[in-house]
Amino acid sequence: MTAQTPTTYPNQSFKFALLKGMKAAFLGPAFVLAGGMIGFGAMAHAAGMDLSLTLGITIFLHALPGQIVFVEMMSMGIAASVIALAVCFTATRFLTMTLTLLPQIPQDRYMLSRFLSVHFLAMSSWTYCMRDFPKIEAELRYGYFVGMGLTCWLIALPSTAAGYLLTGQVPQWITYGLLFINPLFFLLSFTEVPIPANRVAIVFGGIAGVLIHLVLPTQSLLISGLGVGTLVWFIDFVIRRRRLKGQR
Repeated sequence: MTAQTPTTYPNQSFKFALLKGMKAAFLGPAFVLAGGMIGFGAMAHAAGMDLSLTLGITIFLHALPGQIVFVEMMSMGIAASVIALAVCFTATRFLTMTLTLLPQIPQDRYMLSRFLSVHFLAMSSWTYCMRDFPKIEAELRYGYFVGMGLTCWLIALPSTAAGYLLTGQVPQWITYGLLFINPLFFLLSFTEVPIPANRVAIVFGGIAGVLIHLVLPTQSLLISGLGVGTLVWFIDFVIRRRRLKGQR
């Protein structure tokens, strides 16, 4: 891969970068996230949650998988401590996202605020920022991230409310289909990365998930995701090692 040359913008200001991030969010990830939140709002209404609690979950969790786990377990009457632990486990993916994204923002500026702005991190905003950060100067990256993340967070609130209030007006299969828009967008974004192993892992993981589900329905996601993904990574690692040895 050839290194990308960062684009120099005429106005090196936080406000300028913020607006660029907001514009980029409206052109893609914000509406993908909105679709998922509409589905979540309808799901929360069907589970018997009131609107204020549903909006509170969106505001403070801002992570669709964790929100779904929260509502499902709460509707089943599971203890709050267990719900909190389960939601924390679903959020572990944000650790790797944070460790790969935030080091690309200059550390000598916005130290406190950038730790607080981690709350705006989501699969959709992370994907776009990882794609766009190499194209823009380092001084603009924090404002760009805040603009994108804040826009996605703000659009999630009316989307959740709309899904909640429209329950009964939309067929259930559409409601549950909307929940998969955001993770599907995240999954397909990896097909743009010029690494063949990513595409192989997606294809074989998807096929394996369907086949394993027929035998072990409760464990198919873990086996196909972790097992097949690890296997593809290991095979790709061995192939790359051999290629490097052959070039020496």
